[in-house]
Amino acid sequence: MSFFLHSLAQGTAYLADPLFILIVVAGTVWGIIGGIHPGGSATLSVGVALPFTFVMNGPQAVAFLLAVLVGINFANSLPSVLIGVPGTPSAVLTAQDGFRLHQRGETGTALGIVYLSSIVGQVISIVFFVAFVVPLSNLAYLFLSPELFAMALLGMTAVVGLAGRSIVKAAISAAFGLAIALVGLDPLENVPRFTVGLPDLQDGVNSIAVVIGLLAVSEVIRQCRQVYPWSVAKIRIRSIRFPGRAVLRRILRPVLLGTGLGVVIGVAPGASAEAASYMAYQQAKAMSKTPGEFGNGSVEGIAANESAQQASQAGDLIPTLAVGIPGGSTMVLILAALTLHGLVPGPLLIKQSPDLLFGAVGGLLGAAVLLALIGWMMAKVAARLAGLDRSVVLVVALALTLVGVYSVDQSMFDVFTCLLFGLIGYFMLRYGYAVAAAALGVILGDDIEANLRQGLLIADGSFVTFLSRPVTAIVLLLALFLLGYGVRSEWRSRRHAPASLDEGLLDAESEEVGPRA
Repeated sequence: MSFFLHSLAQGTAYLADPLFILIVVAGTVWGIIGGIHPGGSATLSVGVALPFTFVMNGPQAVAFLLAVLVGINFANSLPSVLIGVPGTPSAVLTAQDGFRLHQRGETGTALGIVYLSSIVGQVISIVFFVAFVVPLSNLAYLFLSPELFAMALLGMTAVVGLAGRSIVKAAISAAFGLAIALVGLDPLENVPRFTVGLPDLQDGVNSIAVVIGLLAVSEVIRQCRQVYPWSVAKIRIRSIRFPGRAVLRRILRPVLLGTGLGVVIGVAPGASAEAASYMAYQQAKAMSKTPGEFGNGSVEGIAANESAQQASQAGDLIPTLAVGIPGGSTMVLILAALTLHGLVPGPLLIKQSPDLLFGAVGGLLGAAVLLALIGWMMAKVAARLAGLDRSVVLVVALALTLVGVYSVDQSMFDVFTCLLFGLIGYFMLRYGYAVAAAALGVILGDDIEANLRQGLLIADGSFVTFLSRPVTAIVLLLALFLLGYGVRSEWRSRRHAPASLDEGLLDAESEEVGPRA
């Protein structure tokens, strides 16, 4: 309890630093701007923002990226209400109910619920985040090289086993990422390998360039193929009035329900904001006195969905920081930022760098306060910003991303690497391969190899001794369970799916997005 209160106090103390506050403000505003535009995904916004963390220290970098997430999770729901286009898959239900309210002239009610639910979900989830992450970090003393290898392997297995459509393709993606990580100097013998004679590869492939290419540049390419027919969504906004007391009383229980489910589901490795929002929506419908409103403009449905989205973000951070298992592609980028600052993801992270936890708390709290101050104002001007030319937005996003990659080492080779892996990542997305698994393989590859080889040295080369260490064995069994669970889930989904569906190939039609009528 003492460390729990100490963490909250230290995180709040960071907000007394003017530079820290400026960083949080910049991150939140950037996230809101990126999210207001339809299709502005968290992965793309964080990927563009990641290079700016190169001039920050660890706590500042984490606070900046988390502030971006807070901003974009809130703003992604604004185009859902205003034009019926969900910014992310988890905002689909907001588009379903929020756009109905907008069509009926109740725009202020829908935007006000999004605003309030996001703030409440964010603030409450911060308390759960600190409460869960501290006990996990206290287990760090149990971890040596064999245990660290097992934890890294668990992270890879969680992403592969819970990838969804194809375990085989997810495993291939992870193996591809691990293979990329092998390029460069041997970690123990310090000799070059797999460099194909290129001097730029002597120190290995720039992992930041590869990860940004796989996750951010591929997203830009994918969005260039999306089509948004705006004419259907042009509705004149007469006025924007904040929700009244009657509406606020109705959304109280759904907000608390969505927050709790968001945190709990977010903690599970491989779980997503979509799962949290859908479950919260369904539970809110089951508990509602007016279930018939759901899907036709339900204020309770919007409240449950939005609070679950925000809370799941804090839930995702728990396994990401405390265990080193990212909850999704955006958390993979957070891990990439940590490795850039020389921090090793996993149980030792909080133990060796407690200021990182304090910075995360400060970033989340600061972004929540700023969202409370400017969120309503941004919601009211969102209609104009949502109509920006997407081609201009995507070109600017790509340019900022490449400039950021170049700024790391002033290397055009890194820029070409980023573009190459962006193209590879796009085709991986199109054909059902898991870019998050590949990116995580690149990030964790060095640690997996180094800890495996050092662990074998500790065990005198005996795999039996290596695998029989209690914590190592338990973690590896958990990894095997997750992999088996993923295989079983895929087998059941294939068994019940129509035979005509081709799960390997994504139809180009699926990339066309339009507003809901």
